[in-house]
Amino acid sequence: MLVLRKDNKWDNKSIEELKELTKVLYEPVKTFVQIRKPDPKYQIGSGLVERIAKEIKENEIDIVVFGNQLSPSQKYNLAKNFKVEVIDKIELVLRIFYKHAKSREALLQVRLAELKYELPRAKEKVRLAKQGEQPGFGGYGDYEVEKYYQKVKREINIIKSKLEKLKKHRENLRKRRGNFDTVGLIGYTNAGKTSLLNALSGDRKEVKNQVFTTLSTTTRRIRGIKRRILITDTVGFMDDLPPFMIEAFLSTIEESANSDLILLVVDASDSLEEIERKLKVNYEVLDKINCKSPIITVFNKVDKITYEKREEILKSLKRYIVNPIFVSAKYNINLDKLKEMILENLNLSIGTVETDNPKLISYLYENTEILEDVLEDNKHIITFRAKEKDVNRILKAVRV
Repeated sequence: MLVLRKDNKWDNKSIEELKELTKVLYEPVKTFVQIRKPDPKYQIGSGLVERIAKEIKENEIDIVVFGNQLSPSQKYNLAKNFKVEVIDKIELVLRIFYKHAKSREALLQVRLAELKYELPRAKEKVRLAKQGEQPGFGGYGDYEVEKYYQKVKREINIIKSKLEKLKKHRENLRKRRGNFDTVGLIGYTNAGKTSLLNALSGDRKEVKNQVFTTLSTTTRRIRGIKRRILITDTVGFMDDLPPFMIEAFLSTIEESANSDLILLVVDASDSLEEIERKLKVNYEVLDKINCKSPIITVFNKVDKITYEKREEILKSLKRYIVNPIFVSAKYNINLDKLKEMILENLNLSIGTVETDNPKLISYLYENTEILEDVLEDNKHIITFRAKEKDVNRILKAVRV
């Protein structure tokens, strides 16, 4: 069962997003929406609490999911009335994260997010436990309640330290990859980032029509481009997630956001209002992590929209769009054009060298995009494209 309280007006977007989230783990049976100010005891009005309790008994409901964030006392009061488990949106997202977390780093990040969610609630849980209203909590067994808060803080620090080591390990791996350009996939959850990664790299990473299926960083090489370019996919964004969620996954988000180029992936089949809302969320997150990389706005799923819808998106949302292109990762529409745009936006520079040095020729072919190679008098006149700093370095080495 789903429950959502809104302050002043009906919001179908929030309801549908909550349904999509819930469907990843549970089968929603019924939805209740109430327009009112938050009730300090239940979040919703006591009359609706009684009505829901009756519905739960009649329909044999197992769990109630709130679209609002609940305090420990509200959860306790609701569970006491409903006689079933009660969770809020944040806990639901954490459970989805756990379902999709495969790597050690992803599991650590989910646990960090869980603990950061728990920390400000720990003291209230202690207060409830002291009053005898909540015997034990969070699976921490017989720990004295006074030690609970400090235990949470210690575990947070331990996990942060482990994640920092993993981050340094990733940085060392990047350095060993050599002279690669990097492209990061950023976007709202379920926008089709993984499908685009597969289409550009030739990979077969599993794609599911669910939110938050990608938590770990996945890096592949873009195929069909002479230049060596790596593309990185990571966790998607979502509206109304608290800052600690973003912070927990900061290391993987930063890996994409600090790329030489960002592909901001948008679901073109969404309504104009939804596209605008999700673009705002994307830019808010990028701003929080101080991303300065150039952006290509990739409208995915173009196969699902009309030409008129495409023109309307460009006209109505002009202020939010940078370097737009419409593609279909599923049907390979405009992917070659996207690859051309990637090359054009990587701030590449062009250089020309004349050489008969086999090591230099081999290096240029392995590490740059060769535009032309003319053989004259047993010497190669090679025109190549690479990052400006690399072009300058190569030209300087040749002159020495």
